[in-house]
Amino acid sequence: MSRCGGLKVACGALDQRGVEGLLREASKGLAELVPADLFRHVLVDVLDGLLSSPWLLTLFAFVTVSAALRTVRGLMHRGRGHDQRRTFSKSQRSELFARAGHRCEQYSWLFGRCRESERLHADHVHPHSRGGATVVENGQVLCQRHNKRKSAGVPWNWQLDRLARRRKGYFPPGAVTTVARYGSASTGVAA
Repeated sequence: MSRCGGLKVACGALDQRGVEGLLREASKGLAELVPADLFRHVLVDVLDGLLSSPWLLTLFAFVTVSAALRTVRGLMHRGRGHDQRRTFSKSQRSELFARAGHRCEQYSWLFGRCRESERLHADHVHPHSRGGATVVENGQVLCQRHNKRKSAGVPWNWQLDRLARRRKGYFPPGAVTTVARYGSASTGVAA
């Protein structure tokens, strides 16, 4: 047995007092603890557990950094004004579908470009909810499944560069392949 701030905790096999005795002593110790002390002791125990296991510490660090990055990116792209129009017009939709070859533009490193050609959606590459413009240069064609998976995720610059390079392979000659997050793009024409 080891004592932790008035709360007796079993650290291995129980001795002759058994489970009932341990619970009785623990309940006495809990009555003496102030909520702030209880929180501090729980936090210390959790941190001790994290520091004693390197893989758990690595997992905790990864989750913490991921959450921080998502928060920072959400705040960065939040302050932009929105277009008055959220949906693409019929002419914009038909242009998006034509330049994508009436096929989903989602690309997987393992399976290549998605082969879905039905239930397609005109989607903002940089989401409208995050300040993305409703222009053809910020549009892409995604199937229902990939559009739902993408949600309101803001793509990184390297993802936009990869999309522009891939688009050169299937966009019509002369079509703009780069993405304009907040307005029109004038560079990046398909060869």
